[in-house]
Amino acid sequence: MTVQLMPLPADRFDAWREDVKQRLVVRSQESGMRVGADAIDFAETFLHELLPQGYATTTTSVFTIVDGSSELGTIWLGVSAGRVYVIDLGIAAATTAEQREALFSALRRVADEAEVARISIALFPQDAEGHALIGDRGFSIASIQMVLEPLPVRELTPLVEVVPMTGERFQSFVEHSEAAFADDLVASGRYAREDAAAESRRQMRLELPQGLATPGQELFTASVDGAEVGYLWLGMRRRDGRPHAFVLDIEVAEDQRRLGYGRALMHAAEREARRLGADSLGLHVFGFNTGAIELYESLGYRRVEETFLLDL
Repeated sequence: MTVQLMPLPADRFDAWREDVKQRLVVRSQESGMRVGADAIDFAETFLHELLPQGYATTTTSVFTIVDGSSELGTIWLGVSAGRVYVIDLGIAAATTAEQREALFSALRRVADEAEVARISIALFPQDAEGHALIGDRGFSIASIQMVLEPLPVRELTPLVEVVPMTGERFQSFVEHSEAAFADDLVASGRYAREDAAAESRRQMRLELPQGLATPGQELFTASVDGAEVGYLWLGMRRRDGRPHAFVLDIEVAEDQRRLGYGRALMHAAEREARRLGADSLGLHVFGFNTGAIELYESLGYRRVEETFLLDL
């Protein structure tokens, strides 16, 4: 019998919600995406924001995955911005290739009924059933979250010098960074051109409400022999109660590339993070930026979560 998606009964909602919470906590902690109490706090906030009315929430849908008389697990879906989001996949036991094929066909039917042309799913490295479901179906990596922990001790002579960004330089930085991030959002497939600029501007204002004076935001220009070659932006966070630095933006000037400055600037990020009290660094990279991904992995960063996207 064909795998079917059946609405989750109301009397099972509370138990399902608790299962999702525990799954998020365990997978976050195992991957290193979030550690300690951070994973618990995130899971509860995530569920509260996506299910504000509990079972009565209409912006997402929860289904049981049924194969004949057997229930394989649950799947939580959302439809927004021209795509179906697989928010959570809870499979009780390993599925067969035939069951995964039927489940994927059911997902496509959901997309067809919603008149959207994309399917998106975020997976931790250890999400075996999720990876098996999307394998060999044409999904591409849209974005990757990475962590370097603990910060390595490198006995290196700094190739680039980083100094706090001036107010004058900050104005041109904001303009350039917003435009570049909007381009990346389009290239990644996450946003249409008409929406990318607005989203980039929104995120910039969210991170820098007080501009260069925003607490916890550290912006630098990088130079070699007195000539600027790029910039670095670190946002200070907390990771299980400890200071944690996140690379919000980093760029080497176009005419200064392939000279080793990108790696040197990442080394500078490690030094500045340690100076600011952090012992870990995080970053986000778009999947199409294969050169940056290779650089980060060669420096010891590991993937803790990946978002996949399929154009139907």
